[in-house]
Amino acid sequence: MPFFTWRTVLLTLLMSFTLGGCSGNYKFNDSDYRPLGDPQAINRGK
Repeated sequence: MPFFTWRTVLLTLLMSFTLGGCSGNYKFNDSDYRPLGDPQAINRGK
């Protein structure tokens, strides 16, 4: 029984890390995208 519990905990952690990695800190719009909290992203490359 403890092996099943540890396996479930490990699987839950791995799934949460995997799903958490898919959601980035980006704001997508039709015209542009930029990282949130980065005020210099608009002026970058000019």
